[in-house]
Amino acid sequence: MAVAAIVPISGIGTQVATIALEIKNALVQAAHAETDQDATDFLAFGTRIRSEPGTGASVRGIGNPGDTATIHRRVVGESIVCGDGRTVSEWVDLTNERSHVSGFVSGCFV
Repeated sequence: MAVAAIVPISGIGTQVATIALEIKNALVQAAHAETDQDATDFLAFGTRIRSEPGTGASVRGIGNPGDTATIHRRVVGESIVCGDGRTVSEWVDLTNERSHVSGFVSGCFV
């Protein structure tokens, strides 16, 4: 016959359990982030891949339609007026898989 016991957790036990749960959640998020990378393409020839999310940042390379790019994350940066009149402040941190250049591209161009 098995007997189950309920042991109250308090003090240091609560802190250890909380830390363990936070570590587990962080590992799960990291695993999802690793597999949730999206692929995209460049919408215009000569799209500049920059070192930071803004037009004043140095250019590391270019992307062209047909180049596959892996998106690592999306960040807020300098606002850009797109060719269709939209104002976009989202910049995409990506890697051009053809040239292996990594950097930021305005959301207007991917």
